[in-house]
Amino acid sequence: MPKKRNTDILSSPDAPNMFTGEAPLESAHKVWAKVDKELIYALGPNVHRSWTGRLSVSDACAFSVNLTAPTRFIASKIETQYFDDVQRLWAKHDVVAPPRQITISRPVSHMTPSASSLKNRQPGKALASHRPPALGASKIDASENTQPKATTTRYRTKASFERSDREMALNNTAVSDTPFGDTGASAFDGTARARMGESPRQRFTFDNFVVGAPNEFAFAVARQIASLDEPQYNPVVLHGANGIGKTHLLYAVQNAVEASDPTRRVKLISSEKFVNAFVSSVRGGGRDEIEAFKSSLRDVDVLIIDDAHFIADKPGSQEELLHTLISLVGEGRQVLIAADRHPDLIEKASDRLKSYLCSGLVCKISAADYELRLRILDRLIARRRETANATLAIPQNARDHLAARINATPRDLEGAFNQVVAQSELLGTPITLETIQETLSDSRYSKGMRLTVDKIQRAVAEEFGIALNDMTSKRRARDIARPRQVAMYLCKKLTKRSLPDIGRRFGGRDHTTVMHAVKRVDSLRAEDSVFNSRVSAVETTLKG
Repeated sequence: MPKKRNTDILSSPDAPNMFTGEAPLESAHKVWAKVDKELIYALGPNVHRSWTGRLSVSDACAFSVNLTAPTRFIASKIETQYFDDVQRLWAKHDVVAPPRQITISRPVSHMTPSASSLKNRQPGKALASHRPPALGASKIDASENTQPKATTTRYRTKASFERSDREMALNNTAVSDTPFGDTGASAFDGTARARMGESPRQRFTFDNFVVGAPNEFAFAVARQIASLDEPQYNPVVLHGANGIGKTHLLYAVQNAVEASDPTRRVKLISSEKFVNAFVSSVRGGGRDEIEAFKSSLRDVDVLIIDDAHFIADKPGSQEELLHTLISLVGEGRQVLIAADRHPDLIEKASDRLKSYLCSGLVCKISAADYELRLRILDRLIARRRETANATLAIPQNARDHLAARINATPRDLEGAFNQVVAQSELLGTPITLETIQETLSDSRYSKGMRLTVDKIQRAVAEEFGIALNDMTSKRRARDIARPRQVAMYLCKKLTKRSLPDIGRRFGGRDHTTVMHAVKRVDSLRAEDSVFNSRVSAVETTLKG
């Protein structure tokens, strides 16, 4: 082997080699051409073609050389498995003594060069701020200003996937801002926010989320995810019916993480975009496009996927989802997923995917109860007063009726609220219990509304002036026992629940107690007209 020639260490890092007269970048390209050929034999043609063969020299000085990979995923793979081979072969051919240190730059997807830096950049030269560190620096250049070498390709790149995310976000600006939003549009980038104003998704925060017994556990888990750098539970799955708040929590996590630590990379993607991007990358037929898709999902600190149950319906996309989860969880990166059912109940999901989804933490968001719906309604009223109608007035009995009748989801509750408020504001009529009943009489909100034991207990307690917890207490005083019997009677008459089930909901009483209550109320209604009118009034209210 010819003896290496020394470079004057005291000279400028950008000065030509004093023996060869070559500039550092020029000599680096020549050395890399030799190393590139030897890597084919050292690693094999398939490995080289997929990984190390995709490196290129982007910058060099007398002490170091920067190699750039097209994606962060490829850079990470080379760093962990093939870096020693690259460095060894470089040292064999480098004309500089000691051999220059190799660094591999990872493209940073969420950063773009400023306008001034692009203006001042000279063709054919790397940005000055992108020069790799001196000898002894780490082999991965983690500087947030590092940019990949500009290339022209017929395939979609990772940046094109991200542009699609932003474009889709712009197309979803008209989505309504529900307290429990449940669609999967991407959040705006900073430029779009400034140009088009605040996105409704930006209002999906923890502060705007109405917490109650059905969702308090999921809320606490989401808050923990947003506050911790290292995952404590991974992956986390939120599941529940559509319209109950899953997507609100997903965006709340994204907004909280981005606000507290802008350097953490967060990606929120819907199942539709996941499947479309995957299919597009496969149909493109190129390795670059497939790797770009994988990198767009795996080069993040927090990955959030909405409506993941739809991905499980597509075998190919399901397999890619599984590999993505394994990769991210294995590297200690947080994964948060929302679905409309428990992972075990996703019919077309493989056993392996079900097992992996259940290996972390599964949180159910239950249907909103009366108390939570009433809180959501109060929040809707307050927001309307702040933004559009400061004099909006809805009497308490009208609020109670809305919260009791619209018992499907919080999204349905907001739809009914908007219908009532719009008719009042446009026609100039006051909002009362009667106008609400009339407004919603022909709507979907007045159909199929199932009466519950909870609603019946509440209505009877209000009519007879007792506390709600008296319905399930052990007290036997007549002024407590008689309303309790009325509630049991109405539960038997207006619902399809069995006698044992009704008894359990009244403090664990026996079914014979419910049978006695039904007979006693029937008898009293025939004997006492006043008592009969009070029971009839409660029944009429419950029937709406």
